[in-house]
Amino acid sequence: MQAGVPRPRRCLVCDRAEPFSTVYSRGEFRLVRCEECWLVFQHPVPAPEAMARLYYHSEEFTAQLEGPLRAVLLARAGEKLARLEAAGVEPRGQALDVGCSTGAWLEVAAEAGWEPAGVELGARSAEAARARGFEVHVGDFADARAELEGRRFDLITFWDVLEHLADPLDALRGAARMLSDGGVLALTLPNVDGMYPRLTYRLIARRTGVWEYPELPAHLFDFSPTTLGRLGTLAGLERAAISTTATPFDYYRTTALPGQLAARRWRGRPLRLAFEGLRVIAYPIARMFDRGNSMFATFTRVQSRP
Repeated sequence: MQAGVPRPRRCLVCDRAEPFSTVYSRGEFRLVRCEECWLVFQHPVPAPEAMARLYYHSEEFTAQLEGPLRAVLLARAGEKLARLEAAGVEPRGQALDVGCSTGAWLEVAAEAGWEPAGVELGARSAEAARARGFEVHVGDFADARAELEGRRFDLITFWDVLEHLADPLDALRGAARMLSDGGVLALTLPNVDGMYPRLTYRLIARRTGVWEYPELPAHLFDFSPTTLGRLGTLAGLERAAISTTATPFDYYRTTALPGQLAARRWRGRPLRLAFEGLRVIAYPIARMFDRGNSMFATFTRVQSRP
C-alpha cells in the first residue's frame, strides 16, 4: 500500500472489507452496513473534535446527572439489578462497571452485596462517583485494564457503553480476560434490529431524513442480537442470554429527536405524531416477539480445556 493512503476499513464482526452500503446520514456523519453480517456502524469514524464535544465530557451534563436525573438513574440501576438476579446472577464478590458515570449503578450494586469499582472516561463524572467512596479509574477501558492488571472480577458490566467504543471487540476481549471462573459479563445497548427502529427507518427516515434511533456521532456501532452474539464469540465469550426490552419512549423526546424536528419547522409536528403513532403499533408487537429496541445480554468466559 502506498504511503499516505489510508488502509481500507474492515468489518469488526466478519472482517469483510469496504465498500459498505450507506444506511443513513445526518450532516457529516454516516451510518453504513456490512452486507455480509449486517453490522451497522459509522464510517468514516467521526473526527476527534466531534467526539470531544459529546455530552459525557460536559460539566452541565454531569450536573444534571447529579441533580434532577439522579433518581431516574438509581431507578434504572435497580431495574438492571433485577434483570441480573432474574438471570441467576447473585451478588457475590468483585464487580467492575465500565462507563460508571456518576456511580448510580455502583451505589445500587454495593447495597445489593457486590464490591464494585468503576471505569469512567468523563473526569467530572468520575469525581462525583469517587466522592461517594467508590474506586473509579479515570480514562478509557484500555488504560484501566493496565491499572487493574492481575485482578479478577465476578461481574463486569457495560451499561449502554459498548456502542460508544471505538473498538468494542478489544474491550470485550479485555473484559473476558478479567473475568473470574464463573464470572459474568452483562450489557445493555440499543438493538438496531428492533421493530420500532426498523419501522421508523423504513416509513419515515428514508423519506424525510429524520430518524430518532441513532445517536450520532455518539454511537459508533449499532448491534443486533445476531451481531452482538458473534462479537462475543470472537472475544472468547459464551453467550448466556440476549433478550430485548423497550426503550422508554420519553427518552427519544429528550435526546435524538428535538433538534431534528426544530430544523423542519412546520413539518416537525406531523413527524412527531408519525413517530408516536408507530410507537403505539410497534411497542406491543415487539414485546410479543422479543423485538424491542434495547438489548439486555449476559455472557460467560469460554473455559479453556485442561
